[in-house]
Amino acid sequence: MARYRKTRRALSAGAALLGALALSGPAHAADRTSVVAYGAYIRAQADSYGANGAVRVCDTYGDGYGVAVRYYRRTGSRQALSNSKGKGKCSETTDIQSNPIILFTACVVIDSVDYCASPYQDTGR
Repeated sequence: MARYRKTRRALSAGAALLGALALSGPAHAADRTSVVAYGAYIRAQADSYGANGAVRVCDTYGDGYGVAVRYYRRTGSRQALSNSKGKGKCSETTDIQSNPIILFTACVVIDSVDYCASPYQDTGR
C-alpha cells in the first residue's frame, strides 16, 4: 500500500511539473483543422499550421474529385488553394507569418462547384 502511495505522489508531481512547463512556454496560435464530408466519407482535410502562416489541403478519399481550401489572411481578400493530385496528396501555401491566416475551410470540388465545411475555422490570429 505504501508503494502505491509513493508511486501515486510521484506521478502527480510529475504531471504537475509537466503542466507548469507547458503553461510557461511561449504563446502560439494553435494548429487548426477543417474537414468536409460528402456522402459517408471525409473527402478533404485542411490544416492551418506554423503559427498559422500557412495552410495545406489534402485529398483523403480516392473518389476522383478535387479538393480545395478557401482562406483569408489578416490583410487581403479571400484566396483559394486547389489540389487535384489524388488520394493522400496535399498542396500547401507558402508560410507567411507576417500575414497569418485568420479563417479557412476545407472544400471538395464536384463538377466545378466547391462544397465547403461550414463555418470557417478561426485560427485565433
